[in-house]
Amino acid sequence: MTSERRIAVCDLGSNSFRMVVYSADGHRWWRTDEIYEPVRIGAGLAETGRLSEDGIERGLETAEVFAHFCAAAGITEIDAVATSAIRDAANAAEFIDRAALPVRVASTTDEARFGYLAAVNSTTLSDGAVLDLGGGSMQLVRVKSRHDTEHGSWRLGAVRMSEQFGVGEDEPARPKQMRRLREHALGELEAAEWLTQSGGRVVGIGGTVRTLAVAAQIQRREPVDLGVQGAVLGRKDLARLIDRLAALPASRRAAIPGIKPARADLVLAGAIVIDAVLEYGG
Repeated sequence: MTSERRIAVCDLGSNSFRMVVYSADGHRWWRTDEIYEPVRIGAGLAETGRLSEDGIERGLETAEVFAHFCAAAGITEIDAVATSAIRDAANAAEFIDRAALPVRVASTTDEARFGYLAAVNSTTLSDGAVLDLGGGSMQLVRVKSRHDTEHGSWRLGAVRMSEQFGVGEDEPARPKQMRRLREHALGELEAAEWLTQSGGRVVGIGGTVRTLAVAAQIQRREPVDLGVQGAVLGRKDLARLIDRLAALPASRRAAIPGIKPARADLVLAGAIVIDAVLEYGG
């Protein structure tokens, strides 16, 4: 008999913090618990280069909730990984040094690698690309014969782009704002010329991608009770969602079925970035 092992994995992202607890017994592993909080620790970072006091406090409170849960459950293995916002912030130590969990900061290469491993081990992707869109950054990986052959990270996250181009404000998005955001994304993607040679399939991961995929399924009147894993999000569906989202102020975008209130002000910027990737890659 092999004793059961439990580990808590914490993703300390720019938009949200998530802790997932896994158990394993030597033969199989399974998920037992999950806690999610829309912390928005990266809010304001694009303008100031620093984490705000409010963002740090929200992050510290959530990290304490995670730590208390683990203590109560008797979990001693905890891997808390910070990504773009905490990685980029000049004052990241103000959060890391005070957090109730030991925090390690993932490099951009680490983050791209994690997304690649997730995609090739949970889908049938053999040749194509992986897109991982977070709040602060976006990672792209070229996959050939299931191997990571090229990868990169861009500061094109949904929180960062919403703030930089104003499409998350409580008014309908203006065509000029959207055009500037798209042009900015396409300009940044010139550093990923290999994307144009990656084929026609992209596996997308992250909260914004999941939200848009659910909304597209509902828009097509497809059943969503089996989950979003494996759902197809084509450019025509994405274009219709962009038009619907842009026509509404951020406070009303959650009225579109499938759009979560916690992401309503970010999802338009994320959708435009994703569409720019698909356009650039052909």
